[in-house]
Amino acid sequence: MSDDLLPPLPGPRPAPTAARRLRTRALWAGLLLVPATILVVVLALASESGTGCVMYGTCGEIPGWAYLATLAVAVAAWIRALSTPDTPHTPATGRTAALWILLGAELTFLSLVAGHFSG
Repeated sequence: MSDDLLPPLPGPRPAPTAARRLRTRALWAGLLLVPATILVVVLALASESGTGCVMYGTCGEIPGWAYLATLAVAVAAWIRALSTPDTPHTPATGRTAALWILLGAELTFLSLVAGHFSG
């Protein structure tokens, strides 16, 4: 039997680089913002102050620009973390900082959502 007729054997998969791992983490952090927001709203509505917010209108007064600002920062950091090229000359500090800024902006947004119901 000739070796030309056999399919090539798959080689070992290359180890994921630090940039790929960081992009994967940033991707998941961005995608999980919507389920996390739903979870925070459900947990806030399960509390006494959340129920009072909905039933009696005693919600916290958080301006809309605060929500938009945190989402804008999160989107900008998400794009930065996902689109930074993986080259030897590009330091990973920009991607790492973008990931931490993304996580901080998302946590700030989630705390603003929770604070709205605790007024």
